[in-house]
Amino acid sequence: MSSVPKSVISEAAIAVPIGSAGAIAEPRAGLRVRAWMLTAVLFLVPLVAYWPATFHDYGLRDDYSNLREAHEEVGKVVKFCASHARPIYGWLLQATYGQTSSVQNLQWMRLVASLLLGAVSLVCFKGFRAVGWSINTSLCFAVLLVLVPSAQVIAGWAVGWPYVATALLAIGGFFTVEGALVLGLRAGVGRAVGQWSVALGLMTVSALIYQPSALFYLVPLAGALIVQRQRTLAQSARWIGIHLGFVAGTLALAYGAMSLLYATQVFVKSGRVAFESHWGEKIAWFLAEPLPNALSLFVLNDNNQRDHALYITGAALGGAILIAGAYLEWRRYGMARGLIWLSGLLGLPVFAFAVSMIASEHYATYRTILAMTGVLLCFLVASISALTLRWSVNARRMIAMLAISIAFFAAQHHTYTLIAVPQGNEWQLIVAGAKQAHLTGIRPRIFAIASTPSDISTATIYHDEFGSLSSNSEWVPREMFKRAMHDLHPDIANLDSRYDFATGPKLPEGQRYDVIINLHQLRQFYANN
Repeated sequence: MSSVPKSVISEAAIAVPIGSAGAIAEPRAGLRVRAWMLTAVLFLVPLVAYWPATFHDYGLRDDYSNLREAHEEVGKVVKFCASHARPIYGWLLQATYGQTSSVQNLQWMRLVASLLLGAVSLVCFKGFRAVGWSINTSLCFAVLLVLVPSAQVIAGWAVGWPYVATALLAIGGFFTVEGALVLGLRAGVGRAVGQWSVALGLMTVSALIYQPSALFYLVPLAGALIVQRQRTLAQSARWIGIHLGFVAGTLALAYGAMSLLYATQVFVKSGRVAFESHWGEKIAWFLAEPLPNALSLFVLNDNNQRDHALYITGAALGGAILIAGAYLEWRRYGMARGLIWLSGLLGLPVFAFAVSMIASEHYATYRTILAMTGVLLCFLVASISALTLRWSVNARRMIAMLAISIAFFAAQHHTYTLIAVPQGNEWQLIVAGAKQAHLTGIRPRIFAIASTPSDISTATIYHDEFGSLSSNSEWVPREMFKRAMHDLHPDIANLDSRYDFATGPKLPEGQRYDVIINLHQLRQFYANN
């Protein structure tokens, strides 16, 4: 079985930092220091980029109910997530929300997400070095990956950290399978069975956490496909077929396990777990929204189509670079390599989005395209590297630094101004109302006038992710108020019985309330971001 050459997978190849050939003779202690410095940088990039959002005081719509249910209705979060075929995700949320006592403490869950993104960056850097990428291209890819909009959503949501954990498991699954393919049966049947069993366990667990992120397996696969040119067309097809067959098999195994649990009524299946039947509409939807979202990279899509020209330009530019990269691969390395590159470019992103393609829902979100974005970013970085091959070192470094700087500040801006600040505005209005509810004497009556879509406080909004409202519903204002009261009065038992709360689109006529929370006031926070 043709796979990664043994000489490529070595600690030396992974650890050697940027430098000339003379670096080989550098003392081992110096190499270790530089390797630790590089590791620190890869962790610091997402940590610093998302720091303002991480420690802002806010929650998202599901945070309020998850906090209450994790403490008062233990197991409900697990059952809900399991109904969507994600039981381990539910268990992880139950475990972390169960240890979280207030909305303010959600910051630690967001911090975990940023640290896990740093871990993904480091593992991708080392993994791409291991399969044959240069230090510079590996570093660019690893940094840019954790700044894309999918990563921004994950870092800004307390519920998002398991998505990154899933990606880490998937990366481990790929390199475990790759190691098994390299060794074959030379190390014995027991070793081979052990490796395949570990890979199967990693991928099955990842599929039971969050299926779209389990397809992150294809990101290092794409990286290896791009640089390992020693395989023939037939060998490449066989190698890719083994990997994709393994991924499809583990996803099918996870679905079979959940079907058995549904059949035995351990969990109740959600109606949202359904397969697509209108493939023409699904393909048109994929081409119109998810694919451009991934191609445009750091330019956000917007329901209001503000900056739509920039968004389309970004997607078109990304597509043009990819086409140019495929052409150069064909011209420099021959027709076979051109066909391999083009097949990977056209096929792997679609496969990386396979779960959402097969599912019946037509709801485009950035959190579901992390794997597809990662695959396309592989080809983009490799294409730009090929296009600038004859440029001077300083020019290439300037392009890399410019791209990373734009990505960094865009990520920080989007996460803080389009997630943390608007959600924090809603939370502060609720908290201000809760502070007016006096629990001494007669039970206070509270009414919350729910927000409407026109009350958004940001110029940009994309579905339920960037710039969205949490309080635009019947149940979220109630959950938010319960959470605010609990955070203000943590020592009072049966707190719900000490006040009356109601919510609706407008204040009922002829009714008297002690506290009125007008969520239409969100309009006063409007800012053109």
